Amino acid sequence: MWDYAWRYENILEEIYEEFGTYDPFEIARYLDIPIEYRPISQPLAKTTYLFNQPIITMSDELQDSNLKYFVCAHELGHIFKHTGIACAYNGNTHFRSGMERDANLFGFELCILLYIEEYGEQPENVYQLSNAYGVPVDFYWSGMMH
Repeated sequence: MWDYAWRYENILEEIYEEFGTYDPFEIARYLDIPIEYRPISQPLAKTTYLFNQPIITMSDELQDSNLKYFVCAHELGHIFKHTGIACAYNGNTHFRSGMERDANLFGFELCILLYIEEYGEQPENVYQLSNAYGVPVDFYWSGMMH
């Protein structure tokens, strides 16, 4: 296992205590967050709110792809970390990129824990996470984790 400094360990532990899983689709189901697949290409997913209820819309191209796990986990990162700040998100590019980084890190860490939950051991490298849940390999090597 590579050396990794956790950033969202506390919130992820709380999520597991509450829902008993790290599966992002199960977490969304427990929270009554609908996940809809639509014919969109970019971005691959987005979270919108209808009367304060988050709705995750994902590209229908993800439906049969393991990438859907990382993308759903990323969107949950926005829901858990960025609720209520959509106006600032749309207006400030620097702030938006920071929010995307946060959501990516949240999704990455959730996928690590899902791997441990499903396989009973830590992944040895990012390639195992990529194969299992679509975590982008270049995400790890991009320096976003340091």
